[in-house]
Amino acid sequence: MGKQKLKSVWVYHVDAGSCNGCDIEVLDVLSPYYDLERLGVKVVPTPRHADTLLITGPLTRQTRIALKKTYEAMPPKPRIVVAIGTCACSGGIWYDSYALYNTSPQRGRDRLRSGGPEMIVPIDMYIPGCPPSPEEILYGVAQLLGIKEKKMKGEYWIALPPEEEPTKENEIKFEIPERPIPLRYWLTLREELRRVVGYYDRDAVLEDFIKLVERAYGESPDNPEERLHDLITGYALRENDSRINVAMRFLENEFWRMVKEYREWGESLREKYPVTVGV
Repeated sequence: MGKQKLKSVWVYHVDAGSCNGCDIEVLDVLSPYYDLERLGVKVVPTPRHADTLLITGPLTRQTRIALKKTYEAMPPKPRIVVAIGTCACSGGIWYDSYALYNTSPQRGRDRLRSGGPEMIVPIDMYIPGCPPSPEEILYGVAQLLGIKEKKMKGEYWIALPPEEEPTKENEIKFEIPERPIPLRYWLTLREELRRVVGYYDRDAVLEDFIKLVERAYGESPDNPEERLHDLITGYALRENDSRINVAMRFLENEFWRMVKEYREWGESLREKYPVTVGV
């Protein structure tokens, strides 16, 4: 968009598979209370008359064709696209769901989150939130129209190794928390566990599991898998919440699967690249 300022904007709204939370906030912005039309914004019934496309939802497989055709039906210029809500900005919590259309090569475990309508259409403005409040949507539209300048500015930070001390204001020390399991394991388990117990309980359950892993390796370094199974069995007998017991069994299976998987990767890499580190 550059520094272009628009006196009025005609918008068309597309639901790309949202839960309707963001759509309700968009409707609220259009109500007489917030009165988005006073800023020169008008909702039109067809994309052929629209300057701006408002998208909500993470882009499901079923909606991708409709979204693509809607975008292509808009006039060539200015053709502005606004992603409203966390799902539209990055795929949200569904970013790696089978139901979404996500062609990013970064999709999968241990990768940065990617997804959303940006997989098929270019996004000019992101308004995150789950859902964003009407005030946040109004603020984004005000920036779009050039009525309000951005309050946020870009910052560039440099993460230093633990042994180096910061010498500049934008330098910080990068320290990996000490855990009995590798950071890659912890991140993957934490991400996968949300499918079983959700966001609220996953950290507490994962912390208990890590303690059991540390104890299993300490008490039985030659056969930690069998010892961990016994510890989790005892944990389940003391725990009354069946949901947590299911989560612990899930973590046990995922943990040993990753141990085997990364061990095989390491062996195949050593066979392919037979080098000694530091030589």
